[in-house]
Amino acid sequence: MAEKREEEVTILSLFSTILFDLDDTLFDFSACWEKGMQQTIATHALTSGLDGAELLAALRRHGDDLWGDVIAKKYDFTQYRQLRLQRAMADFNRTIAAEEADDFQRVYQAACLDAVQPDPAVQAVIAKLAEEYQLGIVTNGPVDMAFIKLERLGLSAYFPQERVVISELLGYHKPDPRIYAAAQERFGVPNSEVLFVGDTWEADVAGPIDAGFSAVWLNPRGKKAATAHKPLAVIERLEQLPAYL
Repeated sequence: MAEKREEEVTILSLFSTILFDLDDTLFDFSACWEKGMQQTIATHALTSGLDGAELLAALRRHGDDLWGDVIAKKYDFTQYRQLRLQRAMADFNRTIAAEEADDFQRVYQAACLDAVQPDPAVQAVIAKLAEEYQLGIVTNGPVDMAFIKLERLGLSAYFPQERVVISELLGYHKPDPRIYAAAQERFGVPNSEVLFVGDTWEADVAGPIDAGFSAVWLNPRGKKAATAHKPLAVIERLEQLPAYL
């Protein structure tokens, strides 16, 4: 074990840049999404009379089904949000207009962002790493929420706008190789000096490794690896990351 630890330190000491996923890596977005959706379903005129648990499950199902089309650039995030709710409502034999879906999204977004709270443990880790490494974010997400999330998390000072790579702005999403190439170009370092940290195997481990980065997998729920890619470490909490540096 000691020999393995020494090898890890030798390898990891070569890194100059650490890139993070945002949602479900720097904070528990899934919990915020669920809380925001539950509140919106219960209070919005479109949905308040429906079974909340069933509608929430339908939103998850249709969101998952549509995500591949977002990655393929068939839909943008506005269309994705509209279609997710329209298809979920169709499961209840209700038809809604895109404008109605937009209003539901507006209410949900406010509720979701209200649920985003700073985590002192994560703040401490990021502050410590910022003393030695160039930090950045590469996220598959919409522009309209990313910077508000960082502000609510108390992390904006560590991740200014020029250090946040957002898929919606680029027009392609992880694990598309072009998003990692864009990140590497923006941060101006060799791929071998980049460590990527995130929770999604395909987007935050396999994709970065294929791009020539190294990766640490944040895997709190003990998921199984989907491919033979080898991350440098698997951790359950972000606070464990400095131990490998």
